[in-house]
Amino acid sequence: MLLTFKVKNFRSINDEISLNLQATSDATMKSDAVFEDGKASLLKSVAIYGPNASGKSNIFKAFAVFRLMILESLLRSNIASDLPSEYFKLNSETEKKPSFFEMTFSLDGEIFIYGFEMDKKKICAEWLKQDKGKKILFERDNQKIESNKNYFQEASAVLKNNTNERVLFLSVLSSLSNDNQSISKKIVQLMQNTNLIFNTKGGDVLNYSFGQFLNNPDMAKEMKDFTVKADFGVMDIKASEKIVSAKEIQNIPAQFKELFFKEDSKIAERSLKFLHKKYNDDGEEQEGALLDFLTEESDGTQQWFALSAPVIDTLKNGKILFIDEIDISLHPMLCQYLISIFNSKEKNSNKAQLIFITHDTSLMSAEFLRRDQIYFADKNEKGSTELFSLSDISERKGVDFAKRYLEGRYNALPYISDFENLKFSK
Repeated sequence: MLLTFKVKNFRSINDEISLNLQATSDATMKSDAVFEDGKASLLKSVAIYGPNASGKSNIFKAFAVFRLMILESLLRSNIASDLPSEYFKLNSETEKKPSFFEMTFSLDGEIFIYGFEMDKKKICAEWLKQDKGKKILFERDNQKIESNKNYFQEASAVLKNNTNERVLFLSVLSSLSNDNQSISKKIVQLMQNTNLIFNTKGGDVLNYSFGQFLNNPDMAKEMKDFTVKADFGVMDIKASEKIVSAKEIQNIPAQFKELFFKEDSKIAERSLKFLHKKYNDDGEEQEGALLDFLTEESDGTQQWFALSAPVIDTLKNGKILFIDEIDISLHPMLCQYLISIFNSKEKNSNKAQLIFITHDTSLMSAEFLRRDQIYFADKNEKGSTELFSLSDISERKGVDFAKRYLEGRYNALPYISDFENLKFSK
């Protein structure tokens, strides 16, 4: 489970920022929004607000790079390209410094801290610590790696000496360990169980949900229930897939077929249709009407279906899910419903966590989010992203957080210079 994620000198983030999912002593919604994991009290969900270009998505992109390096640095070591380090460009000194990433997390009730620093060419530093006893399990300074022989026997001298400067030592340990209970294996598994969604309207997310619906009957049933409960008027969902030749595809213009496909190319032709209620003029229900998912369903219906599989998978398996712009095309009540699912003891019994970016101020209510679940991203006068929680601000209980936010009490709002001078005529 995720406790904190820290990053600095990455894209719009210059000074260190910290996203903290450890619950404060606030008693509000404690039985719903908070779960216990060992000695840690953790939040089930966190929302990040802020104006456009404040760097909200860069926090997620930083975690994506952190995750990518852990899972793929060994595979990518022989690729002749720069490491995915993007320094803060609005300071003359930062291009000489590495990007910094660190996560504090819980494994089997024990708290660990893992992080690394890297520039475009190499891993500059790396460390793994155990919070109990403040033990350093291993530390790396460029190519010099030292480990604790008493508490971290995974790290052998051979592995240290054979770790490429472009590869994380943690990735090397995990790939060569035969023990699925080793710490390195468990950290990699935690990353595999952490997913990020940047675009719900197409691409990988929709492909994943379609595949789950088509090939996993149990998941398909839950996805259908998830969609029907959203009140889109949907009664059923029909999906199919068949392999056909490129020339048989009807909805691709001929010139594109010639450009992108060989004459004997085989393509998976997918069909996804939603069955809706249908009535006659007297209001009597008739046989349902099938609507094509991509051409006839609303953006909101498409968004909700795309989200269904990753949300259900996250809840069932106690995973961590990041969603950028969760409210795109969704009615506020659907966003409220989604947050309520994660805050539910019944529906989220496996300690799943949701971190999301939103502009939906209807969620900024004690009915849905505690103060420590509400974060704001903003840029300071030097163009660097700052991140702070509503719990960091001295605020009375019972106030309307959304109203005060829109009044500018917490900053993190867009400033439109011409807006103040606009006059609207009748």
